[in-house]
Amino acid sequence: MPSKQLFCKFTVMENIDKMPVGQIVAENYRTCPVFESHKIDYYNKGKQTLEEVADEHKINLQALRNEIAKKRDSQIKEDKDFNSWTLDALSEYIVTTYHRYADKQIQVIKPALKKACQEYGERHPWLPEIKKLFDEAAGGIAVHQKKEELILFPFIRKMADAEKNNKEFVRPSATRSVESPVDMLTHEHHQQSDLFQKISALSKDYTCPEGIDGTFEDSLHLLKEFELNLHQHLHLENNILFPKALKLEKELTA
Repeated sequence: MPSKQLFCKFTVMENIDKMPVGQIVAENYRTCPVFESHKIDYYNKGKQTLEEVADEHKINLQALRNEIAKKRDSQIKEDKDFNSWTLDALSEYIVTTYHRYADKQIQVIKPALKKACQEYGERHPWLPEIKKLFDEAAGGIAVHQKKEELILFPFIRKMADAEKNNKEFVRPSATRSVESPVDMLTHEHHQQSDLFQKISALSKDYTCPEGIDGTFEDSLHLLKEFELNLHQHLHLENNILFPKALKLEKELTA
């Protein structure tokens, strides 16, 4: 007779088919590499179920379940359980970790791409196009992050303070509802990731052509790292911070 533990594990893996992929990653961040390896958008399209993404990407559902189970059962300790964090702590972490990273890396990647274009742009015409796309993404990200830091995150911290200290919540005069900035910023998240999907496609998934020096290869490595960091950043906001902020506002204003 199967043990209760085995039965529970089997039931969880059966039910996972109908779970949104964003929720799967939010509940266990160790599963993130599974979705990255299959290029499954868990960060912007996190409401899609595992069953739906398996069908869309032509992946065997059982094989995908097995990969997720292996990551879930991994003995590697998960560094941070973001899903359990308070909203004010999570918003502060996003600023200090992801916003500051983007600010710093944009200043590194821009001149590296400019140099690569000067040296190899004629031989590889896709390179200037990548530079153009990155410049567009960088400009959008800079403005986007300021909106979060000056509009949305102060609103979230104000709600978190009201909940934590059992205080009356008074909406900031400049923002009538958290829903409006969340909708706007979510739309911009899609725009950012779309630009990087184009960069990835043009560079053949950041593959350096033969006969190119290390500077060019380093630029592609930095771009790939930037995109992965962006996915993690968007996941924390789209799948954890934003939904919880919307839920908390409803509770505080009920």
